Amino acid sequence: MRGRKRLGQVILLLSVFLFAPVVVLRFFALFWLLLLGINQFYITYMSRHIRIRRKDPVLRAYKNQSTHIELEIINTARLPLYNGILSDTTGSLDPNSLCRLRLDMRRRSRRTISYPLRPRERGQWTLGPAKLTIRDVLGLEEVLYEQEDTTTVIVYPEIFPLPYRAYDGYPLGTIKTNHILHEDPSRYRALREYQQGDELRRINWKASAHSGSLITNVYESSIDVPLLVLLNLSIPAFPLKAQYIYAERYIEYGASLVSSASLLDQSVGCISTGIIAEAGSPLRIEPGREHRLSILDSLARITLSEKADYSLFIEALQRLPYRSRVCYVGPAVMDMITELFILTRLKGGEFILYCITPKQEDLEALHQKGIPVIEMETEKHG
Repeated sequence: MRGRKRLGQVILLLSVFLFAPVVVLRFFALFWLLLLGINQFYITYMSRHIRIRRKDPVLRAYKNQSTHIELEIINTARLPLYNGILSDTTGSLDPNSLCRLRLDMRRRSRRTISYPLRPRERGQWTLGPAKLTIRDVLGLEEVLYEQEDTTTVIVYPEIFPLPYRAYDGYPLGTIKTNHILHEDPSRYRALREYQQGDELRRINWKASAHSGSLITNVYESSIDVPLLVLLNLSIPAFPLKAQYIYAERYIEYGASLVSSASLLDQSVGCISTGIIAEAGSPLRIEPGREHRLSILDSLARITLSEKADYSLFIEALQRLPYRSRVCYVGPAVMDMITELFILTRLKGGEFILYCITPKQEDLEALHQKGIPVIEMETEKHG
């Protein structure tokens, strides 16, 4: 439609220039033809020399926490860009975020545009494509340049601080303790006077010779406590009315436990009955020191499962490292929890149940069996 309109203008101006009897009309027709030609050349030339590049093809963010999206606009032309309009689409990821601004650029220049983004839901999202509207000098016509590259945004569950206290575990680890049985001979702490019962290997002979009395070395005590999170996301175990709210809260607690342990350089793993959409199978990540990001990536995309098959929990505990910590996060399924507790104790590990508003009779039964229970909050932590 615009092409026909432009063609009609050119034919009309040529007719006036060729056949108008008045010289002034012919002059203005020629002048307007030149302007149209310059405008058309400018739009065509600039559209071939403008590029939009995304700084982050894959961006990771946390739910309800602000991040920034960066776009780099590159003008390789010998002419400046006037009155361009840049826009980017965030979709339902953050309806309040809008990237639409006027853009002027010098010739052969680069410019980085940044706008805030605050994800409201966890998951995997796609931003883009970015669009740049290039207008001519007179503002009569415009050309839309669209960059096909997109940004994949992986939104992690909301993370809040949870304490990760350790009382027993592997010796020679990264968590400091006060228990003398867990002393690490490679971590020298201080010197003190010899006390009856100190081993000969503790004596610092050089310091003893200097002071004239026996001096012993004091070492730091440290342990490692690997963490395995068992996340129950089976639909039959949830109450129907609060299914979504409870499931999201369980996922957030599981992610927070993994983050808290990982900050102390502990091995972390996560087994869940929830389904990873791309794989179409439950989440299975065995404990490892470098598994935090892979677990959070999976928890960002995990969905509820219609099956109540807990055999994968049993299989994971059979391969559980000795003296590990097992955190069951999910609805209280009594028979299954009792079996998991027994298997964990057989491996010398610690079992903790995280649950939202368990029934009073279930809570009493768990206390009688000696199973630690932490009642979770359904509202924002803190």
